[in-house]
Amino acid sequence: MKIRRILSIAAGLALGVHLWAGGASYDFKDPSKVSNLTFDMTAPVESISGTADGISGAISFDPANPSKAYGSIVVTTESIMVPKSKMRDHIMAKGWMDAKKHPDMTFELMGISGVTEAAEGAFKGTAKGEMNIKGVTRPIEAEVTLKHLAGKLGAKLPGKEGDLLVVTGEFVVQRDAFNINPGQKLDKVANDIRIGLNLIGYAEK
Repeated sequence: MKIRRILSIAAGLALGVHLWAGGASYDFKDPSKVSNLTFDMTAPVESISGTADGISGAISFDPANPSKAYGSIVVTTESIMVPKSKMRDHIMAKGWMDAKKHPDMTFELMGISGVTEAAEGAFKGTAKGEMNIKGVTRPIEAEVTLKHLAGKLGAKLPGKEGDLLVVTGEFVVQRDAFNINPGQKLDKVANDIRIGLNLIGYAEK
C-alpha cells in the first residue's frame, strides 16, 4: 500500500474520531413523515410544483464543528407527488425520472462552508456535495440552516432520549444536466428546478 494511501486512511480515521468525540450520526428516515422536499418549475406556459417525502440517510454532525458535517440524504423517486395523477405518470416514465430504473436520488454532503451561528444551536452556511439523479452525478451547493436541538428527541418520539437536527434550505438543479428529458417541452416544463429542503434527523442516546 502506498504511503499516500496510508496517510489518507489515517486522516479519515482522525476526522471520524474528532466528529464522534462531540457529535453524532443523525438518522433522517423520519417515522412521522414530516421530512420532505418541495420543488417548483416555472415555465412560460405552466408552473409545476410538488413534494417528495421518501426521505432516508444519515448525517454526522458536531455542533462544535458544524463545517465538518458529512453524510448522505436519499429520496425515493416514487415518493414524488404532484397535483395531477396523469402528470405524475409522465414524471415517473422513462424519458423523465425513469423511476423503475432509478428508484433513488442521492445527495452526498461533503462539508459546509461559510458557517455562521445565527442563534444558539442554529448554523447557516453553504452545503457542498454531489447530487446523483438518473445515474448522473453533479456537484451541488445549497444554502442551508441547521438547527441542533439538544435533548429534544423525546418531543418527537416519546420515551426516547437524544437530539434532533433540523435542516432547511434550497438550491436549483437543471433537468438537462441530469438527463431529465433534456430540451423537451420547455414552454411547459422549466429547465430550472428549484428545490426546498425541510428535513429532520434523530440521534438517540
